[in-house]
Amino acid sequence: MKKIISFCIVVACSFISSSNAHIQHHNKLNLIQFDIFREDSKVGYHHIVFTRNKGEITVQNEISFDIKKLGISFYQYKSEGTEIYAEDGSLLSFVSKTSDNGTIKSCNINRQGKSYIINGTQYKGAFNKDFLISSYWNHEILKKNIQISGISCQIRDQQVSFVNNETIVVNGTKTETSVFDIQGKDLNTQVWYRKSDMAIVKQILHKKGVWRYEIQELK
Repeated sequence: MKKIISFCIVVACSFISSSNAHIQHHNKLNLIQFDIFREDSKVGYHHIVFTRNKGEITVQNEISFDIKKLGISFYQYKSEGTEIYAEDGSLLSFVSKTSDNGTIKSCNINRQGKSYIINGTQYKGAFNKDFLISSYWNHEILKKNIQISGISCQIRDQQVSFVNNETIVVNGTKTETSVFDIQGKDLNTQVWYRKSDMAIVKQILHKKGVWRYEIQELK
């Protein structure tokens, strides 16, 4: 299972021309906490924290999971990422570092003029197409044709389709959601967004098994 995943939800960023709307949409969002399950067994967590200072918005992510067999760890994953947005909602910078069972991966993105300079494990160079990082708390990703992995800076095309509207239980409360399917190279995930405000409440990923993200706290 050495190549078990690089799927993790690491923070969002957007192209300068379209970033303001989705950042301001979440201006009251402060915390998202997921439990991560693999094949219905809890293996870790994903925490996202939003802070604001003098108009800038900082989003910090921490992902950690540990897969065990007979009580012995055989796969460990740890990732941390931070992005900073300007007051107008445009991305200023993004940085992440990941230990994928001992293999170190990184993704660094910095805005320079109307382009971004990327320095990551799988891509290095300037980039000026419309994109989002592979973070699904930001529902604007549903409108994009390109996502960049927040783990390695891999650039990949994506296809998004609406699945259905579904009522699910979130922290003991019946919640109306809209479900979307996102497909691409090494990408197969379904995401549930709360219809009242398009906040993410659930996610399922398919890669080396079935991974489920369940909301523990959203405020």
